[in-house]
Amino acid sequence: MAGSSVAFASPAVSAPMPVRTAAAPAFTAGLCEGTEYTPSEQMLDISGIRLDHFNDGNIVPMYGTTDRGTSAAVDAPVCGVRDVDGIAKSEWMYCTDFDLDPCAGVDENGLPVDKHNDEMGATVPSSGNPDLSADDLAVISWLLQNPAKLDGVVSGNGSEDARSARQTLVWCVSDYDNPLMADFKSLCDRNIGDDERARIVEIMNVTQTLDLVRKTPATGTLKAGETAVFTLNTNMYRKPINVQSSAGTELTVCGDNAKATLSANQLTVDGRGDAPTAVDLCLTAADGGDYSVTASVIPDSVENLHWNTAGAQCQVFASFDTVRPALMNASASVGYAAAPTTTPATTTPATTTPATTTPATPVVPIVPIVPIVPIVPIVPIVPVVPVVPGAPVPSQPVATPAAPAPSAPKQATGPRPVAIDGGAAEQNSGRNVAVAVTGLGLVGMAAAGAVALRRKRS
Repeated sequence: MAGSSVAFASPAVSAPMPVRTAAAPAFTAGLCEGTEYTPSEQMLDISGIRLDHFNDGNIVPMYGTTDRGTSAAVDAPVCGVRDVDGIAKSEWMYCTDFDLDPCAGVDENGLPVDKHNDEMGATVPSSGNPDLSADDLAVISWLLQNPAKLDGVVSGNGSEDARSARQTLVWCVSDYDNPLMADFKSLCDRNIGDDERARIVEIMNVTQTLDLVRKTPATGTLKAGETAVFTLNTNMYRKPINVQSSAGTELTVCGDNAKATLSANQLTVDGRGDAPTAVDLCLTAADGGDYSVTASVIPDSVENLHWNTAGAQCQVFASFDTVRPALMNASASVGYAAAPTTTPATTTPATTTPATTTPATPVVPIVPIVPIVPIVPIVPIVPVVPVVPGAPVPSQPVATPAAPAPSAPKQATGPRPVAIDGGAAEQNSGRNVAVAVTGLGLVGMAAAGAVALRRKRS
């Protein structure tokens, strides 16, 4: 998927309460986020009349943000528990009436009471605070869903200081014109003046968008080690947006994005109005494969608040509703081609099998056969004179060879000659030499300073 986008129009009414289908047995409630002391057992015990209130779908107040108050008088905001889809959820409830009683205490028996220890009825759901305008409700809703600053202290639910800052900012909206707040007007003007409130109202009234597309490359794949660029478009300003990338990659804000900051996986974009701002996000992968970037955020909406009160003399509380709308999600992906690599061949050690030794056949020298020529003795030929019959042959005297006259012996002048009677064939033989070449195999490779005042009633 190359990219996706979603839009969310901010509604102007609160969501209906879920209806319980089965009664819960008595239980000990969990603590609200960031509680910095240990509440008493009776504050957390949900039984008796408090259990009835819980099973009726109402929120049950338990304890205040600090341990400085008595059991009957608690400091705002107040931790309350209610049923959300069959699960007991503990939530911080913020006061929207500076001069009214929280009505959130319990007596020694764990029964709900006001600051005079008068027994109280259930704290029931409300459609909002009737004394607030639509813009007031929108700003308070935004404050309970987003961090804001009060003289440098970041508001939130995570600590006593953060909750004090958030509660003061809420009172700056709900009770700015309340005479009891006169000493705090300058504090409100510095931190949530007219311009900031107008900006928040714009945010709450726009069609909120979240869009994520692949920018570079627009198509195709990248080589391992190259950088992919994604563009996030959103008009959800000053609201943390959760951005994540696939394992093995690092995501950064890149390009000309002076209005965007990324801390861990929280992206915050500055701006105002309906027009979205484009933010480039860079991703680099060292290995081949498919990688993705996702963005998700809970859209701001007045529906995200749960309002409740215990009566006309009591505060109207607003709390962030844990029955949240579906997340807005957007995602885009890119493919990386694997870098070419030379894979070393797996070397398998050769198994040497002892060779069977066959006795060598003796090499018989090849003697050239020389043909034997028979030696024929030389016989002197004596001429035969034929005898003719009938004719008488006169007798001839036989000549007797004359004996040579004796002569004086001659002095020898050289070596004595040697007579050879015959010859024998001379033999030569040569040995054939065989050379065997064996082939070689080659193996491959601080506190906000906000003061929560409580008006004591007599």
